[in-house]
Amino acid sequence: VETPVLPPVLVPRHTEIPAEFPPLDDYSHSIPENTNFPAGIEPQSNIPETPPPGYLSEDGETSDHQMNHSMDAGSPNLSPNPMSPAHNNLDLQPVTYCEPAFWCSISYYELNQRVGETFHASQPSMTVDGFTDPSNSERFCLGLLSNVNRNAAVELTRRHIGRGGRLYYIG
Repeated sequence: VETPVLPPVLVPRHTEIPAEFPPLDDYSHSIPENTNFPAGIEPQSNIPETPPPGYLSEDGETSDHQMNHSMDAGSPNLSPNPMSPAHNNLDLQPVTYCEPAFWCSISYYELNQRVGETFHASQPSMTVDGFTDPSNSERFCLGLLSNVNRNAAVELTRRHIGRGGRLYYIG
């Protein structure tokens, strides 16, 4: 099963502060009287010289490898053309985004102790309930989880789970 991949987004390779900024509209008259408005804006000097490195995914691959993989797949180009006049003088690098295999991870805790394994949701909707019959991958049943250290207060609380709740991935 192939997961959909969004087209790359072009970002500058080097962070450079422009010598002059475009003029800003004067909004000093629209500030309420009970606030302070500074007369001048101080330039930021704590901008790093190089952009941060790519992220490291859970399987240990860097974002550069994922970028090359998705570029080879021949995904349709929905981003602006990097050769357009607006991009001629910029040094740009594509950054790709891949949907994770799981949109949600659920861990169940009793009195600050995790009970059972973490459940990873891969379906677009899922149910978390108190029943004991997990019939499919769209369901996380808390009734199956046992804890030898469970006390009466936790038992009484668990009785209120009942039909639980339904979670939906909207994206």
